[in-house]
Amino acid sequence: MPEEAADTKPQNLIGAFQETLNGLIENPYPYVSNPEGCKKRASVALILRVRPQYNHWPEPRSEEGTEDEKPTTHEALDRFFAQDWVQNGDPEAVFIKRAARVGDRWTSHVALPGGKRDPEDEDDKAVAIRETSEEIGFDLTSPHALFLGNLPERVVSTSWGKVP
Repeated sequence: MPEEAADTKPQNLIGAFQETLNGLIENPYPYVSNPEGCKKRASVALILRVRPQYNHWPEPRSEEGTEDEKPTTHEALDRFFAQDWVQNGDPEAVFIKRAARVGDRWTSHVALPGGKRDPEDEDDKAVAIRETSEEIGFDLTSPHALFLGNLPERVVSTSWGKVP
């Protein structure tokens, strides 16, 4: 591939990535309540990152401003995507591979980190944060993580769509 084409391809992908994430911020999906009689609820985390390329390595981070100077989510996203290493990086999504266990219907499946809501979980976001920490050790409350919104919610059914 010619060098010029190689340089523009990641930038187009990165631009589309940024546009998609801004759209998620601007157009949040509505909350879907549980059907009557269904107490189970689960959440997953879609973790996206940009992996730097060897010839475009990030500069060491300086300390962010005070809490009073905290940027809006759009500003934080724009600052992130303005960096040279991000413009030349490769977007990635984090997946897990579930353990192989006899009798487990999800055995060896590839999935997003997440799981069942516990009584002490405040909301769906808290479930995703807790489960991600438990499953892959990634702290979504870190200042290096940015919550952008939620993906579409849906009711998952069993027994051929009869039991939520």
